[in-house]
Amino acid sequence: MRAGMTHSRRSLIPLPDLIAGTMKTHGFQSRMVEFTLQQQWGAIVGPHIAGHTYPESIRHRKLFLLAETSVWLQQLLFLKSEILAKITEVMGKDVLTDIVLRVGVAPVRVSHPIEIDGEAASADPAGTPGDFSASIEESLGGVQNDILLERLRALFLKAAAPNVSSSRVASEKVYAGD
Repeated sequence: MRAGMTHSRRSLIPLPDLIAGTMKTHGFQSRMVEFTLQQQWGAIVGPHIAGHTYPESIRHRKLFLLAETSVWLQQLLFLKSEILAKITEVMGKDVLTDIVLRVGVAPVRVSHPIEIDGEAASADPAGTPGDFSASIEESLGGVQNDILLERLRALFLKAAAPNVSSSRVASEKVYAGD
C-alpha cells in the first residue's frame, strides 16, 4: 500500500441477509410466499373456504385468488380483509397489499395413477394392439399438462379396451396429494 492511501475494507454481509437480498432482487420472495400459501391454504383460511378457492399466484404484492363460482367470489369480497390478516399472521410480515378475485378452477394434483373401473391405466392393456398404443402416444405428444395427459391417455385406453361400450367414460377417481 502506498503512503497516504487508506485501506477501506467492505464489511462482511451475513449469509442469511445475502440470500434474502438475492431472493428479493430476483423475485424469488414472492414465489416462496406463493408456494407457501398454496401448500398451507387449508390451514390459513380453513377447510371450508379452501375447498372452494385456490391461491393461484402473486404479482406486484397482490394475491390472485381463484373462487369456484361467482357466488363464492361475491362472498370472498366481504372476507378479503380477514384473509389478508390471516396471511399476514402466518407469513409474519406484510407480503401482500390486496387480493384480486377471479372465478376459476383450482388445479388438481395427481399423486396416484388414475383408475378406470378399479384398475390403474397401463400403457398397453391386454387386448390393445401395440400399434394402437403407439398411435395414442403419438396423438398425445403435444399435450403439455401432465394431469390432462394422464386423463386423455386413460380415456383412450378405456375406449380401446375390448368389451367396453363407447358411451362409458373413464371414472373421475383422482387422488389429491397430501
